[in-house]
Formats: sequence, C-alpha cells, structure tokens
Amino acid sequence: MTRKATHQDPLIPRVAPDAEPPANFRGRSRYVRLFDLSPLAYIRLDQVGRIMTFNAPAAMMLGAGRRSCLRGHAFADFVTPDSIETWRHYLEFDVSGPDKRGCELQLRRADGDVLWARVTGKYATAGEAEVLQFALEDITARKLAEVALLQKDRYQRALIDNFPFLVWLKDTESRLLAVNDTFARTFGAESPESLVGKTDFDLLPAETAAYYLATDQEVLASRKQLTLEEEIPREGESRWYEVFKAPVLDDRGGLLGTVGFSRDITTRKKAEATLRHLNDWLEDQVAERTAEAEARALALVESERFFRATIDALPSNLCVLDDEGRIVAVNKAWRNFATANEGDPDRLCEGADYLAVCDAAAVAAHETASATATALAIREILAGKRTEFTQQYECSAPTKLRWYSMTVSRFADEGPARLVVVHDDITESKLLATEQRETARRLKRLAAHLQSVREEQSAKIAREIHDELGGTLTILKLTLHTTVDALPPNSPLFAKLEGMVEQVNSALQTIKRISTDLRPAMLDSLGLAATIRWYADRFSSMTGIAVETKIPEDVRLSTGSSIGVFRIVQESLTNVAKHSGATRVKITLIKHKDDVILRMRDNGIGLPEDHLHRRDSFGVIGMLERAQHLGGKLTLTGAGRNGTQLTLRIPMDGGDAPDIQGDDPTCIES
Repeated sequence: MTRKATHQDPLIPRVAPDAEPPANFRGRSRYVRLFDLSPLAYIRLDQVGRIMTFNAPAAMMLGAGRRSCLRGHAFADFVTPDSIETWRHYLEFDVSGPDKRGCELQLRRADGDVLWARVTGKYATAGEAEVLQFALEDITARKLAEVALLQKDRYQRALIDNFPFLVWLKDTESRLLAVNDTFARTFGAESPESLVGKTDFDLLPAETAAYYLATDQEVLASRKQLTLEEEIPREGESRWYEVFKAPVLDDRGGLLGTVGFSRDITTRKKAEATLRHLNDWLEDQVAERTAEAEARALALVESERFFRATIDALPSNLCVLDDEGRIVAVNKAWRNFATANEGDPDRLCEGADYLAVCDAAAVAAHETASATATALAIREILAGKRTEFTQQYECSAPTKLRWYSMTVSRFADEGPARLVVVHDDITESKLLATEQRETARRLKRLAAHLQSVREEQSAKIAREIHDELGGTLTILKLTLHTTVDALPPNSPLFAKLEGMVEQVNSALQTIKRISTDLRPAMLDSLGLAATIRWYADRFSSMTGIAVETKIPEDVRLSTGSSIGVFRIVQESLTNVAKHSGATRVKITLIKHKDDVILRMRDNGIGLPEDHLHRRDSFGVIGMLERAQHLGGKLTLTGAGRNGTQLTLRIPMDGGDAPDIQGDDPTCIES
C-alpha cells in the first residue's frame, strides 16, 4: 500500500522532534560493544536523514576512518546519482509497512570507491520520534558477476544472431531449445523464442523433417560431427544447403542434445557448375591458344631474326638499355667496334652495365667530359627529366683519331623504360666540314684580298684619270681659252671653239665624278667624317632624300677601315634609294671604348625579311663581307614599317684583313 509523504523531502524520515530516547537505550556501553561486534553493518538515521548511530562494520563499509567522519552526515550523500531515485522510492514506499523491506543501492565511500549494497530496514519509534534503522550488505561481488554474466550472454547472443547462416540447439528428442535471428527469419517466426519447443515437423514437410530427425539420431548415436549437402525445394526453386551437426555433451560425457548450423550454398553450387562448364571451355580455349601461341612463337622467332638482321645491317653502332642502364641488345656494328678498339665484347654487350662503363670511362682524363655527360644524361632520361641526348666526341682508335656522334633516346611507349644508344662515325663528315671551313676561310681571305686589290686599282685608276687625263684636258682647256681670247668675236671659229671649251669642261666634270666614285680623294686628305658628310649632301641633292649626319671630327681610322666604312655607307644609301621609299636617313658615328659604331636608320617601309636571305642580295652580302674583313660585326634590323637600321661595330685599329676563324661575326635580324 502506498503511503503519501507528509514531510518536505522523502529522504528525510518522519520523526517527532521532542522524542525521548527509548528505555531500551539504557546500558549504552554494553549496547555499543555488542553493536560493533555484529557481523552486519547497521545504521540509524534521525528525522532529517542524518546518521545518528552506526556500528564499526558500517563505518568500514562507508570508508570512514573515525566515527566523527559519519556521525551527523546525511546518508543520501553516500548514494550515487544513479541510485538516488531508488533511495527516494525506498524511503517513500518500501518501508512504509510493518515488515522489513530492501533495495539495492550504489554507494560512494568516503575515499571515493564505489560499491553495491543491499539495504534492509524499516521505520522504528524511539519515544515519539520515528527513525529509520537498516542493515547494509555488501553485494558488490555479486553485482559484478551478474553484470559480467549478462554481458557474456549478450556477446554470445550477438555472436550467434549475427551469423549469416542458421544456428540451432536441440535436445535429445530433437526439440528446439534455442535458435538465432537468421533461423527465425528464415521460417517466418516473430522471434527466436517463439520457436523454442518446436520440432522440424512443425516447420518443414514431413519427408524433410523425417530426414532431419534421422540425421539427428545418427549424430546422437555416433557422438560425431556430421556434414551434409542437401538440395531442398523452397520458394519455387531448388536450393542447396551445407549442414553441420554435432553432439552436445555434459561434463560427464552425457548427451544433452545436438547443435547445428546450416548455410545456403546455392550460389557456390551454381558457381561450381559454372566453373565446370568454364573449365571445359577453358580446356578447349587452351588447346586453341596453345596452337596460336606456337604460331606466335614461330612468328616471334621470325620477327626476332628479322629484327636482328635489320639492326645488324645498320652501319651505326647501336645498343638498347633497360631501366637500370644495362645492355639488353646490341648490333653487329657495335660488337665489331668493341673488338676493333681492343675492347672486351662481353663487357660491352648484352648483360653489361653501360652506366658502369661510362662511369669507369669518366675516370680517364681524355674521356672525362663526354663520359660524364653521357652517364648523367642516361640517368636523367631514365628518371623522366629529359627525352633525348646528343653529343659529339673524339675517340682515339688504334690507328687514328676518329669522331663519333652519340644519340640517346627513349622508347615512346608506356612499358618499362628502354633506351636506344647510337654511335655514328662522323669522322669523314668532320674532316669534310673542317675542309669546308678552311676553304671558306681561304675564300674569305681571297675576297678580302681582291677587295683590297680592287680598292688599290680603283685608287690607281682614279689618280691616273685625274692626273693624266685630267691634266691633259686642263691643258687643252687652257689652250682653247687662249685661242678663243685671240679670235675676234665675229670669227667663224669663235663659236666652235667656245663649244669645244664647254665639252672639255663637261669631260673634266665626268673625270672628276668617275675618279671620285673610284676613290674619293678627300678620304685621304680630309678624313672619313668629311667624306661621309660630302657624300650625304651629294646623295640628298641627287635623290631628294634628306640625310642627317652626326659624326665627330676626332674619329680617326686606318686607311683600310675608312675605305670599308665609306663603302658600307655608300652601299647602304644606294639600297635606301632603290628599295626603302624613305624620305629621311640619319647617320651617326660614335666611339665606344675601343670600337667605332656606325648607325644608319631610315623611315622607309623596312627591309623585307626574304630580301635578307636572298642569294642575289649582293649589296647586303658585300656589306657583311666588308664588316667581317674589318674584324667587326654588322647588323640589319627591319622587316616592318618602322624603317631599317644598319649597325656596324669595328675595332679602332681595324683596317687590315684579319685571319678569319670561327663563326661568321656578322648578323642579320628581322
């Protein structure tokens, strides 16, 4: 019967505030000794739920070192939050009757440890006060065992229920004692418990159930495990199951029943059937493929023979490297080269470490650069940092020095890295190139010599025309003037002689022009700056193209350099008049360190790019040759609508044709 609480907190027992101690409290001393010697823990609470009295086992159970640690403390302080509702319920209902009632609480000792205790007690009257007195029993060990057992049961149940196949336990009469969830779902049961006590006859057709009963009895009789594969019609199709049954024995070997599990192996059976068909098909395919493989092997042998014959027919020394730099194939020329150069064919052919050979060759002083570069390039190609490498190197053959061109390239496929190394003998081409360069040098020296000879001949012819023919015509002019002056104006010969004087004057002008074109006399007398200004003025008057000159007077060059610079200016202005359509030309000449720099820029249409490389551009070729003869560099920039600029840089002490070595020092840009 439920009793309503009449006090403000159910944790506080009801008690009369003025209650006198009961008469049986006399003889306190003996009572305390008996109280402490009790094997059970006893506690009495006052009207507000504080501990009034307790014995030694209670103090020990609650972890109090001294009695003062418990007396006056609320017992509810020792109850954990998880059990506080249970304690409230116990105070309000369980001890309301005359009989002793109990509950289980989780308590926290004074030292922080947690224990489980069973509380058994009731309300008692002490005078007019109502107090709660109860006994405490430590049930921690039992609680822990119950929790462990429950956890173990949950684990076992979870393990069985999560099996992907049917699991069951039967007694000796083949009645079901336990099944897992899979078993229950398979037979449409609400829960595994609803199948307990049933037999196979309750779940399966009679014929199938009888068969299962016979196998159960066989297991019980033999006390051995039994494995079966069964084909069972179900849901309109035939399905296969693999069944394992085993006896269950007690500790004395007595039979308790059978345990078993079954799994659906229909998929496996179908796979086995498919596999058998597939195996038969594979055998046929193997026979066909074997025949094809034999044909391919023959073709491969033929292909290998063709490949070997092909690479052996190549005149180049060729080898193939794997991804570790080892030689996997070489041709006949490679072997012959290794043998001819007193090499070890085994060390330079299939299976050899080509990188190691290169590293060893790098130690030799005369091969350090090429061998080191080769080894580095091969490693970079194998690492994917580059795709090819080419270099030329010298090789000291037993009889003479030879030149080779080496090329390393990588196969363009996604398979393992393979490198092709080719060494071509370029000695003949090297010698031919050397001979061609020497011939070119000789031709350039010859051209320079011819240019000098032509300038000398031009100067000589100009002097002879000017001195001899000019002098003769001058005397003739003076004679004619004297004769004309002696004749009367109305004389018939006067007009004829006047005409002859005009013709002689015209001849003298022609002689002056021809001699100037052949070799300006002022170039030797007034210098390069004055000559360029004079020629620019003459060019402007003849063509109408304005020419601005900015040339310092202190520029002094040798005779040969002055002539070369003047001829370049002359040819450049001629090209401006013929091709540029310009209206203005600017000529500057400056000194920079030990060089003289000439710049000519027009405002024309620009020099066409194809004109720079035409074989019949003799004017441009002549300027380039003159610049090279002077030991300088000539640059033409144009091919646009910004005009054309010519830049000539020659040394201050130039003038004599230098020995032509190395590359052409001229440059043409567009």
